[in-house]
Amino acid sequence: MATTMHPRKQSAMFARGARLTGATLAATLLAACSTDRLLKADRPDQISPGALAGSLQGAAALYAGALGDLTVAISGGNGGGAGLGMIMAVGYLSDEFAFGATPPELREMDLRSVREQNGAWLQTYIDQHRARASADRAAAALKAAGASDGRQAEMLAMSGMINLVLGESYCSGAPISTAEPDLVYGDPQTTTQLMQSAAAKMDAALAATGIDAKSRNLANLLKGRALLNQGQFAAAAAAVATVPTSFDYRLQHGTATPRQQSLVFNYSYNVQGLLVGNNEGTNGLNFATANDPRVPVDGTGAPSVFDQRTPAWFFRGFNAFGHSVKIGSGVEARLIEAEAALQAGNTALFLSKLGEARAPYSMSAPTDPGSQAARVDLLFRERAFALFGQARRVGDLRRMVRQYQRGAETVFPTGAYHKDNLTRGTDVNIVIPISEKNNSKFTGCLNRSA
Repeated sequence: MATTMHPRKQSAMFARGARLTGATLAATLLAACSTDRLLKADRPDQISPGALAGSLQGAAALYAGALGDLTVAISGGNGGGAGLGMIMAVGYLSDEFAFGATPPELREMDLRSVREQNGAWLQTYIDQHRARASADRAAAALKAAGASDGRQAEMLAMSGMINLVLGESYCSGAPISTAEPDLVYGDPQTTTQLMQSAAAKMDAALAATGIDAKSRNLANLLKGRALLNQGQFAAAAAAVATVPTSFDYRLQHGTATPRQQSLVFNYSYNVQGLLVGNNEGTNGLNFATANDPRVPVDGTGAPSVFDQRTPAWFFRGFNAFGHSVKIGSGVEARLIEAEAALQAGNTALFLSKLGEARAPYSMSAPTDPGSQAARVDLLFRERAFALFGQARRVGDLRRMVRQYQRGAETVFPTGAYHKDNLTRGTDVNIVIPISEKNNSKFTGCLNRSA
């Protein structure tokens, strides 16, 4: 027999069911359209990490990022945790730039007396390895994605260039570690080993699929540089023989973010702390007052507004936040050939090649200074002006000691410092910072000689 529910109970049950149905519907709607999803905006200009593998779009992003890391490693970034860059480090340690500011940790480099605990230069060293790893990662991604242009070769060459930078400017013993797929600490590498591994990277670049003229010239030039550092002069000249004098490879700063902006511009023109050297420390060349078109300068030599002491001349190549950074050129190729001719005793070819290196600046060929020692002086002066501001000078001063038997205190800035009643130290290379001792295989520089 059917049971009849009291109307009041029936109404209450209906209302309770309606509430449950509404709650269920609300929960369903919230699940389908969460507040997280409502607040998330599309970012068409950003690529998720997972999308970087296997696609040309992802490989292109890694390529662009590597170029940014390489720019920061060489000339620093104006923010974003970027280091001071090799242009500043090499410029201070050599005679290229004078220190017109006051922070003592930066001054240590200009004094040729840097402690391994110095925190100011720590990030500069880290940036070298970050740039190397970024270039290797980009090269692998471009290869995996089947890129048919020269970017893979370019990245291999740039990775090898960091080995050159470490070997030319840092003390013997810089380890080459890897971070992918797992962190593997590398053994300390001697200067010679770094040059050999750099040359091997150039061979890999030259063998890469789809290599173009720009990448081929870059790899050949950097291979010549690696061979020159090993004293293999004829082989170095052969490596660069096909690089045209007009070749010019540059990285580019930007203005969009502080990290993209040039630190060397800011610290030079704005802070007046990175100033063109002039007869620095007895042995220094007259970069600021030579009136040489290869080192154009601004300023009058009035004292820096920062320390009120150091003559302020500014390198015009660094005159904007977004300036370019020269990495290599055909001019350098001719200088390598000139050195090989000098080593072979062919003075006519030596002077001819120096003339070819001067030609892009509308300068006439130099005349023979008359003796082998004077020709060596001429060669390294030509290199100093042609390669100014390219983080190369310390490597050349070390070669003068190592390959031409010059005394370190006859080529590096020496003696009384230009301010603060200090005397310069005796460093001929950059000490590897103490942070590298996290690598159990590394206990310090293998040696501090040239």
